[in-house]
Amino acid sequence: MNQDLSVFVTPFALVIGCALIAAGGLYFIEIQFLKSRLQAIAALVAGSLVLAALEVVLAGSSVSFFKAQQVQTSACELEGESAHPEARLGVDVNVIHKHILGCMQEAGYEWAPAHRNCKDAPVATNAYCYLPATGFERAITAFQLRFE
Repeated sequence: MNQDLSVFVTPFALVIGCALIAAGGLYFIEIQFLKSRLQAIAALVAGSLVLAALEVVLAGSSVSFFKAQQVQTSACELEGESAHPEARLGVDVNVIHKHILGCMQEAGYEWAPAHRNCKDAPVATNAYCYLPATGFERAITAFQLRFE
């Protein structure tokens, strides 16, 4: 999500999520803003889902998911260039590429060249060419990349 948009949406989502949880919780201590037990349970679940989605948005806009992938790609690039300075002089150009791929794999990322930005520049230093290997991070990162 665009960082400017998340700054605008965050306060509203926080208020809505907390209001739903409060309304659902108050029902069970006999302060009934809602008509039935089913509505109270639905409000608790909906409020929890809103707050969970908000947490994912906030974590994703900081240094998690795709941002972490970009940082890791840069760190692997620095490590590869530092370990093989002769490759920058044209001795063996592919050694840095292989080093970065291995470093990203060790960090928990897989080469996934399906993104359109990767197709434009399928090089090891392109953060769009990777996806996390684990399920939850992979799903969130793939979702973030749909908007890039």
